Amino acid sequence: MEPVKHTPILEVHRRLGARLTEFGGFLMPLNYAGIIEEHRAVRTAAGLFDLSHMGEFEVSGQGALRLLERTLTNSAARLADGQAQYTIMCAPDGGAIDDLIVYRHSGDRYLLCVNASNIAIDWDWLTRHNRGDACLRDVSDETALVAIQGPRSVGILTGVAQFPVASIRRFRFAEGAVAGIACMAARTGYTGEDGFELFCAARDGVRLFDALMEAGVAAGIKPCGLGARDTLRMEAGLPLYGHELDRETSPCEAGLGAFVKLGREFIGESVLRAHHEGRARKRLIGLRTMDGRSVARQGYRLLKDGAEIGVVTSGTFAPSFDRPLAMGYIGADCPLSAGDQLGVAIRNRTVEAELMALPFYRRSA
Repeated sequence: MEPVKHTPILEVHRRLGARLTEFGGFLMPLNYAGIIEEHRAVRTAAGLFDLSHMGEFEVSGQGALRLLERTLTNSAARLADGQAQYTIMCAPDGGAIDDLIVYRHSGDRYLLCVNASNIAIDWDWLTRHNRGDACLRDVSDETALVAIQGPRSVGILTGVAQFPVASIRRFRFAEGAVAGIACMAARTGYTGEDGFELFCAARDGVRLFDALMEAGVAAGIKPCGLGARDTLRMEAGLPLYGHELDRETSPCEAGLGAFVKLGREFIGESVLRAHHEGRARKRLIGLRTMDGRSVARQGYRLLKDGAEIGVVTSGTFAPSFDRPLAMGYIGADCPLSAGDQLGVAIRNRTVEAELMALPFYRRSA
């Protein structure tokens, strides 16, 4: 059994009294003051997350773009320098190996940010399909990643950045000093709110986290753990690998067809083309239990007239709505739509639920 790893910022989490848990092979903060308080801080002010468990790969050289075009569903060829892109890595059967973000520094230099639990799998997949003309470097252990999210995050970061972060557009990035620390600041996130993800050297992770916490005190910043990260992404209808995405699920089935650019002969394209043309097996839905109390959790069966029609993939109490919400899959040909009712098998009883459109939450501009 692999030993549990930790991020370069673990000492900060212990100092701040975090409740720690294992996630993706890392010891990570689940929460500090409490999930609901941290969630609401991100929705109304700002929250600070340690994401240093995520993996980072540098892809460079003459064959860098060719490798990305072959292995990823979105087209990295459409990126300009300083632009980022959400994409999915698929197997030949269309199943998702991982979802990730690609950052283009130049036409022959890219950074990939991948899920912690899939670092080894992704690395093997990329190296296996490299024709030898792309240079791959795993810089995960050398990199710290901190995310500042929420409506006040831009103002907080502006106060400590030595370059104009406010002018960075959504899914763009720039490099410069933040609190005297060399960073790559990307206007990306996983909360449904505005904010930035900051990459820096692992040795600078503690200083960066502390500097942002200090700079955000007056604005109401809170350190946030995995618990709030999950409730925030759930409300925003964002998939989590191992829940809405896995090897048995294609991006099109997960409602991510916008991130599949056909016509490039990438791995899995023929299956995804069929799914795009209406031959998918299932579709992702949102739902809420009608009693406003029962939580539909991953693996719970979805029912209609006593027959099983699907399964829950994620479910939790949603602080912004003060009630439980969930996501799940039903058959692609199931005629149910938003507003229709179905049942959720929770332990030994069936709880009525309403099908809802995703996302549940969308921030105001």
